[in-house]
Amino acid sequence: MANMDHEAVASLLWDCFKAPNNGVRGGPVKVLGQPYHYNPINQVEKIAPEVAIIPPSTYIARPNTPHPGPPPSNTNGYSHARIIVEIANAQDIPTWNTRCELWMHKQYVRYVFGIKLDFIRNNGHRSMLARLWTRENPAPPGFVAVTNPNLPGVSVKNWDFGTLLYGTDSPTACIRAGLLNYQVTIPISAVFWDPL
Repeated sequence: MANMDHEAVASLLWDCFKAPNNGVRGGPVKVLGQPYHYNPINQVEKIAPEVAIIPPSTYIARPNTPHPGPPPSNTNGYSHARIIVEIANAQDIPTWNTRCELWMHKQYVRYVFGIKLDFIRNNGHRSMLARLWTRENPAPPGFVAVTNPNLPGVSVKNWDFGTLLYGTDSPTACIRAGLLNYQVTIPISAVFWDPL
C-alpha cells in the first residue's frame, strides 16, 4: 500500500492527465491506476505503473493478436499505455530510474514521467525530483540522451522542484505555482500514437 504523499501525487497527476477531456466522462484520454502490463524485457512478468494513460479503443483498435502482439497490449488485451507515470517514495534514485527506463524498452511507450519524493524534514521542507523520458525525435529543448546504451533515441529532462535541492539544505527556485522552468509538457497526441 502507498502512503498519503504518494497517493496525493498520483491523484493530482490523474487530474492533470484528464484535463484534455474537458470534464467529459468517457473522454478520449483514459487515465488508469496501476493497470497490469507485461514487463517490457521478460514479457512474462506482470508489472503495474502508478498511472497509465492509454488510448481508448474508439480511437485505437484493441489488438487482434493476444500478447505479445503485435501490436502490444496490456494484460487485459487493451492497447498498451502510451504514457507511464512512476512515483517513488521509499525507493532510492537508482531503483526509481531503472524502473522508469524499463518502460522505455517498449516502443509504444512514448513518455515516462517519474517523480521521486524525499522525506519531509523537521522544518517542513522536502526535496523532489522529476524526470521525463521521451522518444521524440529530435529531442525537445532541454532534453539529453539517456546513458543507457539499450535505449537509443530516448532522451530525458530533469527537474529539481522541491523546496530544497535534492540531497542538500539549499533552497530551489521553485517557490510558487506556474513557473515556466518547472512546467512539464507532454503532448496529448502521444496518447494516440499508432504506427499501424
